Amino acid sequence: MKGTTTLTSVDIRNVGEANAVFGTDTSVMVARPKRHPFFHFTIPEGFYALVTRHGAHAVYTDSSTGKQSPVWPSGLHLGPPWLKVSHLVTKQSMLFNTEIKGCKTKDNVTVMIDMAVVLRVMGEPVNEQQRSGDDPYNVYKFVHEVTPVGLQAQLSDALAEAVRTLARSVYHTEVFGLRTVGCTELEGVQEKLFSSHHTQEQKDTEGEHNYYDALEANFNIESGASIMDGMKLRLNRQFYPQGIEIQHVIVKDIRLPDVIQGQMSQKTMVISQNAMQRMQQKHDMLSLVQNEEIKTLSQTHNEARKELIEDGNYEGILQNLQLEMLYAEGDRQIKSIETQRDIDVELVEVESNLAVQRIEDETKLEVERIREQSKADSEILLGVMRAEVDVILAKGELEIAKTLSKGDRAIFEAEGISAPLNRNLNDHITELLRLKAQYTLATNDKLVITGIDGGKAANQLLQAHAVLNTSVPNDVDHKARNSILAEMAVASGTGDVRIFAGAD
Repeated sequence: MKGTTTLTSVDIRNVGEANAVFGTDTSVMVARPKRHPFFHFTIPEGFYALVTRHGAHAVYTDSSTGKQSPVWPSGLHLGPPWLKVSHLVTKQSMLFNTEIKGCKTKDNVTVMIDMAVVLRVMGEPVNEQQRSGDDPYNVYKFVHEVTPVGLQAQLSDALAEAVRTLARSVYHTEVFGLRTVGCTELEGVQEKLFSSHHTQEQKDTEGEHNYYDALEANFNIESGASIMDGMKLRLNRQFYPQGIEIQHVIVKDIRLPDVIQGQMSQKTMVISQNAMQRMQQKHDMLSLVQNEEIKTLSQTHNEARKELIEDGNYEGILQNLQLEMLYAEGDRQIKSIETQRDIDVELVEVESNLAVQRIEDETKLEVERIREQSKADSEILLGVMRAEVDVILAKGELEIAKTLSKGDRAIFEAEGISAPLNRNLNDHITELLRLKAQYTLATNDKLVITGIDGGKAANQLLQAHAVLNTSVPNDVDHKARNSILAEMAVASGTGDVRIFAGAD
């Protein structure tokens, strides 16, 4: 915490600058913002705020509880421009430093003491858990009655009076006991005071002066701590009615005149030199004793080392014998393990061969079974397929027969229709040929027809012979012609006619 030697109040442009101003200047306790032209205003955290309406102090009323307070809480507040923040008072603790000069001790030695006090304004709201003495009206009292400058003057005067009174009650050799110490240091001092573990050896080493001076210093520190607590209580009795709490009273520095400080330094040096001489003598004696002890220990250690070496050699021989026995046992176990391994391997190989042979036999049997089953299945399928083919062929032949029968029926029906016509045509053609043959026979001069009895058949053959002579080309063989005449004779039903046609 940075301290200050003055307590002041300043004017700022608006409440927004409060944090920056209070942060940079540690002497500021009160800030006065200027008027604003808005219908709202804000109060920052960490400050007690007093608000005025038309220059008169305005009291804040809590809407939830109905309680009134001269201090307005932080946050945003709505109101006309004439409702403004008049004062901002810091909530943080202030460290006030002051130097008290010309303090006379009990033996009339002038000392200078630098003091510091930690203080705060007791303006927190009153509640059941709040420390006694806090009241928001203390803020109003501090701003308008006490003021930072007035507090500075009262603190300086009160501290000067208390310190001078305190210095007058102690000797200059005890004045350094007034220095403020922490709780840990004070507990250490009290432990040293009430401890009885100071041996004669420590007194011989440190010296009588060091021992009693340290004891006196510890007593002075403890008494100084109790004196500071008393001073804090007296200051709080004075400033509590004004709304100010003194939290800590600190003695920062104590300075004696240079002559006395020189004398004390010389005394300390003499005491230190005497202690150093005694410690050096003690050190020399301890060195001699330690050297003798080192020699004795070296001899003892050498003898013990030799014994240990001999014991170690004997133990090594025993260990080597045990190791050889372990090696022999290990070789025996290795051979036994190898033999058992070979036996196990052979058994495994035999079992594996048997398993392989069994698997191969089972495989062959399964293959044969599958082959026979496949043949049987194929024969069955072939028979089924052949049956199906026969069925299909039979169905095809049936359909063909049906189709052929339908065709024959159609042909027969067509022939039945065309037969009479063909017969009439054939009769007509035959009649034409007969007429033509007769005509040819009739006009052939070379035709000779002979018969047994003559008659009608001979006449017809003569007519046919005449026709063939005139109608058949000359290049036709006479045997063919005779064959035709013979066939006609046969067709006529009489074989007693012979026809001879001569050539031209």
